[in-house]
This record gives sequence, C-alpha cells and structure tokens, in this order.
Amino acid sequence: MLSSKKLQSDYPITFVSGNTTLHLSRPPSVEAQQALEQLIKKRKTNKLTRASAPLASGPTPLFAKVQPLDTFKAKVRVTLGKPQRNGRFDWPLEELVNTREAQRRGVSMPALEGYGYTRDRLGLTREYFILTHLLDKHIDGMQWLRRNPDQVETFILNAFELLSSLSRKNITHMDFWAGNIMVPETSQKPLKAIDFENCFAERTPHSSATLGFQLGFFYHREIYKLITEADYDHLVGEYIQALPGLSREQFDEAYHPSKHEHVGRKQRREVFLSGRLITG
Repeated sequence: MLSSKKLQSDYPITFVSGNTTLHLSRPPSVEAQQALEQLIKKRKTNKLTRASAPLASGPTPLFAKVQPLDTFKAKVRVTLGKPQRNGRFDWPLEELVNTREAQRRGVSMPALEGYGYTRDRLGLTREYFILTHLLDKHIDGMQWLRRNPDQVETFILNAFELLSSLSRKNITHMDFWAGNIMVPETSQKPLKAIDFENCFAERTPHSSATLGFQLGFFYHREIYKLITEADYDHLVGEYIQALPGLSREQFDEAYHPSKHEHVGRKQRREVFLSGRLITG
C-alpha cells in the first residue's frame, strides 16, 4: 500500500480548491495559485479527458498532468493507495511513485513539485494530478528536431546517452521516445527525461530484450521519419557494442519487431518482466 503520510511529509503544503486537494513541496506563487484554480475549474467540464499543460511563469512555474479514473475499482484502489492484483498501481499512482523514485536517484528530469486529486461525492478519487517543475528554455525532442532537421544523428546519440544514464540508476523507461525527452534550446546541457508513468525502478533479468524494445520503440515513434533504418541500425550497433553482457540474440528478438509494430503499454511491461515481446 502507498503511504499517504510519507508522501504528505515530503509535500507538506496543502492547496485546496473545491473538491480538489493538492500537496506541494513549497508554497505556490500568486501566479501559480491562480493557474491551479483555473485548471481545476476547467476540469469540472472535462472530467473524462487527460490533460497536460504549463501553468505559470512566476517564481514557481509548474507543469500539470491530470488523469481521470474511469472505473469504480480504479477509483477505490487509488483512493486507498492499493495496488492491483499484479502488484502494480493504477497508472496515476504508478507515475507518482516512479517519478518520485527517479528524482530520489538523481535522474536528469524536471523536479516533482507535488501531486493531488479530485474527489467525487462518495469521497472517491475521480482524477489525479502530477505537478512538476516547468523547464525553462527547454522544448521536447520532436520540436527540437523540427527546428534542427540536420542534427538527427546528434539527437539520437544524446538520447542514447540519456537512456544509459537512466539505466545506471536502475530506472527503465518503457515509453522512451523523442516527445518524452526535453532538450535545452540554447545550451549544451544534458537532455532530461519526462513522463515516468510506464517505467520500472528495479533491475530486470531480461535487460537485453528490454533494451532491444526500448531502442526499437524509439525508432518506431517518429524517428523513422527522419533517418533511414540502415543508418539507425548502424548507430544502434555502435552503441550496444560497448555494452557488457548484452545478448545480441535476445536483443534482436525484441529490437527488430518493435521498430515496425505497435506495442501497447501493458505489452511493454511484459518485455521487462518476462523478456517476451507481444505486438499488436
């Protein structure tokens, strides 16, 4: 069970608006308070849609991600902080736990500034909020590539280094693609990873297959439009050549199909847990 007391001790500032309660790491600025209130007000008419948006540009700029819960069982589990039968939490809590742990391990990422929830009339969680620091002078990888179409290989190599840095901290990101990478607009500072909803903060006995999936998925999500498959394979080959203990057979079994076929969120977990890639 997820300890709400431990979470609230790390995020001791409480912000309440209507049926929504947010737990923050520090007091929000006036601009942030107004932006949060506006977001909460908008959610009353958009209860069934996910939302991601920057909130304020004041002293405490925030980025909010809101996820509705669409089943009664999910609402009960999230309200009580209980996992599903498979031991994993529902996606909103999974993201909170993973983001918090990634930050604790020093991953290159925007800071987790808080979390929260909106309750329905029964007192059950209707939707969940994840609040992170809004990265100043950063754009996501897809925006950066559109601005710098001649630097695709540089971006790919830097993304591989980010993936390695996550791996060194035992964080396995199963939704690793250009849109979940933040790039400094003007400086040469390292890339940052975002969106830890579908990730694991533990080692896998199937690291070769998992890496094969990650690199295939990275190509499948938009990168294939910007580089030939042969050139991408060459970059991947050079990258994995330096990795100790990699099974090329297990890597290839996941890598080649995941470059061309859709792999759903739950199927990605299966790669990490069993080494089996289920597509479609």
